[in-house]
Amino acid sequence: MESTTDSSMLTGHDSHEVTFDITINGVAEVWHRRRMTYEEAVKLAFPHGPTGGDIRYSVSWTKPDGQEGALRLGQSVEVVEGMNFDVRNTDKS
Repeated sequence: MESTTDSSMLTGHDSHEVTFDITINGVAEVWHRRRMTYEEAVKLAFPHGPTGGDIRYSVSWTKPDGQEGALRLGQSVEVVEGMNFDVRNTDKS
């Protein structure tokens, strides 16, 4: 699995301009960074929440070559062209 924890990725700075066509919950998006964090995926999928309390999200991803995985809070993944993200709102169990 390629997910990693890297707090430096939360700064939003990337040394080179990049563009990736990705899909979040079936909606086409353009992403301009080499990595995406759990928090960024959730914000793209649910820009206005809900957040807090018992609200949790599951974030899974699939790359065009068949690699797949999941992100947890604080993790990030390398983004590639054509990558798909599935972000679901789940209640805390």
